Amino acid sequence: MENILNSQKGARFKHRIFTGSEIAYCQNRGRNASHHFAGRFAAKEAVKKAILSKGENQNPWFKKIEIQSRQDGAPIVRLPKPYQSTYHCECSISHDGDNAIAFA
Repeated sequence: MENILNSQKGARFKHRIFTGSEIAYCQNRGRNASHHFAGRFAAKEAVKKAILSKGENQNPWFKKIEIQSRQDGAPIVRLPKPYQSTYHCECSISHDGDNAIAFA
């Protein structure tokens, strides 16, 4: 993730995938910003796959799925309007060195 964010197209990628509040959250983490972006990306991917595994025929955009944090740091999934009434999704994010994994 760090290589992607630091590339010439890093800013474009960031703004296509993450919401403004996700970008602010990750950038406020200082030197570990890329780890937080990686975790958020993994969570969005897990949520997207969970929705598609339920037979949904519309592929939700990454930017429409928002991963927020509770005060205790636990992730909260905010789904776009078309999915809010049908799906309830929770996720868990874990980091190990430069790697991030998430389950939804």
